[in-house]
Amino acid sequence: MNRKTTYLIPAFVAVFALMFAVATPLAMAESSEGMFDNKMGQKHKKMHKVIEVDGFVGSIQITEGADRQALKDQITVSLSEAASGLDVVSGHIGAVINESGDKYLVWILKSIEKDSGSGNVTVTIYVIDAADVTNTTTVTREVDQSERDEKRIDKISNKIDRFEEKISESSGDADIDAARDTFVEKLQELRQAIQDGDSERISELRDELKDLRSELGNMRTNRQ
Repeated sequence: MNRKTTYLIPAFVAVFALMFAVATPLAMAESSEGMFDNKMGQKHKKMHKVIEVDGFVGSIQITEGADRQALKDQITVSLSEAASGLDVVSGHIGAVINESGDKYLVWILKSIEKDSGSGNVTVTIYVIDAADVTNTTTVTREVDQSERDEKRIDKISNKIDRFEEKISESSGDADIDAARDTFVEKLQELRQAIQDGDSERISELRDELKDLRSELGNMRTNRQ
C-alpha cells in the first residue's frame, strides 16, 4: 500500500460514518427509535488490556477480590510525576502482569513514532509503578502500518457490502427504490476509489452520497 492510501484512512472512516447516517431516514427509523433510551446518562469507560511485562514487580499488587478503593488509596504517584521528562501522547492507571502471573497497579504511558518513509509505527509503552516513580520498565511494539491500513480497508469494504444489502430491500415505493439503487452504485464506486487511493474521487463521492442522503430523507418525509 502506498503512502497516499495510508493518509486517506481517516477520510474512509468519515465517509463510512456518512453512510450510516443515511440509514435512519431510509429503513431503520422505526426499528431504532428508542433503542438507546435505556443507556442515556450512563457513563461508559474504555476497557484497557492488561499488559504483559516480564521481570516487573510493582508496589501495589492486585490480588483476587482486592478492594478497588483500597488499591486506589495506595497510589502516591501522580500522572504528571509519572510523565515527567517523557514525550507521551496518553496515560492512564492500569494493570500489568509479569511472567509469574502477578498483577500490579501502574501508570501506563504511551509514545508513538511513525516512520515517514514506510509508514510503520513504533509504540513505546512506559510502565511506572503507581507508588514508586523510580520503578519503571518499557515495552516496545512495532506496527506495520500498511498491513493495518489494508485490514481497515477490508473491514470498511465488508461493511459496505452489508450496508448495500440492507438498503437494497424494496421499500414498496418506486422512486425511493430508484434513489436507493443510485446510492448503492455510488457505494460501489466508493469502494473502487478506496482501493485505488483516489482522494479526489473519494471527496466527490462523499458529497454525492451526502446529497443522496438528503434527497432520500426528503422523499421519505414527503410520503408520510
